[in-house]
Amino acid sequence: LNHNKEKLQTYIDVYDGKTINGIYITESGILAAAHLGGQGSVRRYFRNGKVFKDGYGTKITSYMSNFSGYDINLN
Repeated sequence: LNHNKEKLQTYIDVYDGKTINGIYITESGILAAAHLGGQGSVRRYFRNGKVFKDGYGTKITSYMSNFSGYDINLN
């Protein structure tokens, strides 16, 4: 998680607390999506709206939504 947070900190800073396409964006949601779908997928979503699906057909936006709002303490 720390690695993904470091790599995605810019996106966390910009989008945390905002609603995009009906999804409330939080740090925990971004990190869950990156963990399960990859950092690049998260970047592409924020840059151009492309929604990646994992091997099970689950969209990273589902991970962002389902894992939104968790309190995570990372150094």
